[in-house]
Amino acid sequence: MKKVRFGIIGCGGMGSGHAHMIARDRSREFCLTAVADIDPDAAGKVGEALGVETFDDGVALMDSGLVDAVLIATPHYDHPPLAIQAARRRLHVLTEKPMGVTVGPVRAMIAECRRRRVALGVMFQQRLRPEMRKLKRMVDAGTLGAIFRVQMLCSSWYRTQSYYDSGQWRGTWDGEGGGILINQAPHSLDLYQWIAGMPRRVLATVATRDHRIEVENTANALLDFGDGRHGYIYATTAEAPGVEQLMVSGEKGTLVAEKGALRFARLKTPLKKHMMTAEAWTRPDVTWKDVPLPKGRTGHIEITRAFARHLLRGTPMVAAGAEGVNELALSNAIYLSGYKDKPVDLPVDAGEMERLIARLIRTRSTGRGGNLRKRAHAKMTRLLGKYPA
Repeated sequence: MKKVRFGIIGCGGMGSGHAHMIARDRSREFCLTAVADIDPDAAGKVGEALGVETFDDGVALMDSGLVDAVLIATPHYDHPPLAIQAARRRLHVLTEKPMGVTVGPVRAMIAECRRRRVALGVMFQQRLRPEMRKLKRMVDAGTLGAIFRVQMLCSSWYRTQSYYDSGQWRGTWDGEGGGILINQAPHSLDLYQWIAGMPRRVLATVATRDHRIEVENTANALLDFGDGRHGYIYATTAEAPGVEQLMVSGEKGTLVAEKGALRFARLKTPLKKHMMTAEAWTRPDVTWKDVPLPKGRTGHIEITRAFARHLLRGTPMVAAGAEGVNELALSNAIYLSGYKDKPVDLPVDAGEMERLIARLIRTRSTGRGGNLRKRAHAKMTRLLGKYPA
């Protein structure tokens, strides 16, 4: 392969955006050759504008011989069945976030791509933000020593009722599969687990405040990592002005990423030593400083570029599917804990999560979502002989 030929499945806002970005990039390493959407007009509009082939079915695009890889930008429930169908045709898969709605189908999707020896990547472009890259490097290098607390506040996702009314699938259990945790916060949850790792237990609450939607718009989660290490996540679309902050505290100090900057509170004496040796009422000396950030390009196209280079040269992807599933496991655990009012251990029980989603659709769905889960469920059953849970 000298140049990766991408086909995009799903020509809504994200899919058409990816198509135009790839076309504008004019890369020597990848190009756009086809687009597909179940709405022929949507596909036709993008295809005509960019001069590529159009299809009204994703599988027809896969069978066209025009593509080496697919970029999936459909509603969330369809990501796993489309990825599995692509893998069985030896096509590589780059999917929009989240990888799916529940961990069972996504685990099956990862297994299929591994079995067919095709690459699976996820569009987690926020990992490229300079402050997050630097924060992760410092944590991994042991700059903070032993980590005991990681806190994330992501209340900058404010949305109006008009936003939720702009698409029938929005804010629905059978169409979107969730609210803030499935639509807006996956990037934040991915950054959290990428830097802090995965907890062993979650205790959470979820709520819907003010918006007229079926799903949650607010989530609070306490995370237990074991050995006295804890975390906290707060996410909402119902707060303004809101904040976006990731704070990591350890034995040697605290790092705070906020507003595109990174600050470091360095302790003169590590906490454990200070606790055991300092006089009563003495606080450790601390020095705050701004951390210089690395340069580098960001944005969706850089995920696509890294994915293409992985196929051509074997260099790392920004976010591989086998790791990208972690943010979904985290959100599934928050759902299970919040809606069942109990602590939830990880890894998540896929069957329990499926039963919860089915119950939420049965008891809370208004039918606006178009039964996307039911249709995706049927596709997965046909592909695998049984539904993966």
